[in-house]
Amino acid sequence: MSDEILIERRDDHIAVLTLNRPEALNSINRAMTRALRAAIADLEADDSIDVIVLAAAGERAFSTGVDLKERQTFTDSEAEAFRAGDLFPMYRELDGRGKPAVAAVFGHTLAGGFELALSCDLVVAAEGASFGLPEVKWGLIPAAGGCRKLPALIGPARAKELILTAKTLPAQEMLRLGAINRVVPRGEELAVALSLAKEIAANMQPAVRGAKRAIDDGVNAWAACRFDMEVANACYASKERKAGIATFAANN
Repeated sequence: MSDEILIERRDDHIAVLTLNRPEALNSINRAMTRALRAAIADLEADDSIDVIVLAAAGERAFSTGVDLKERQTFTDSEAEAFRAGDLFPMYRELDGRGKPAVAAVFGHTLAGGFELALSCDLVVAAEGASFGLPEVKWGLIPAAGGCRKLPALIGPARAKELILTAKTLPAQEMLRLGAINRVVPRGEELAVALSLAKEIAANMQPAVRGAKRAIDDGVNAWAACRFDMEVANACYASKERKAGIATFAANN
């Protein structure tokens, strides 16, 4: 397994999957994307694991999304190959897990990083965490689930306000809106996520996975996600997107 992703298999049928690029605010580069895909497949196939906890290393950010600095180094064809061949499949595979997952987040949880959390079934956030889908600032859209999952959680009107204004909201506000499950003191988010995972793992797993699938099938529509990808590809080709990404990379 690549160093960008760490896996801890515990004796209680829980695996902790940790994003491990703290020096880059756990931004998602090509290596992390491939490592995360491999980790998801590995844990889905492991009969000793019933629940996954998605965590992150560092102090500042759970994840700030796709590594835009790396993406600046790609040609247009390389960027398209990355998106179609690795990035979107990674989100699809995480979203399509049969096993339940709990995210333990802190700090900046933005863009594709927020979409990673939204791909989990439950989200525990540390006090001081901030959430947002600011892609429109860069000429992009939240195409990896944000445009589908956030409206399902908080309603279309509130989701549109958050996405179209590129707002960032604190954890307590996201809890009030219903986008996350718990807000806990900083440093306790992983312990609380593990506690929830243990409660889930204590139940009959065929029923747990069946209930998860029934709920997911009711709110997910991959036809909508395919449309997200079409819109995202059109945005990606625009001159405004290129200028937005260049400005972000220069200032961060």
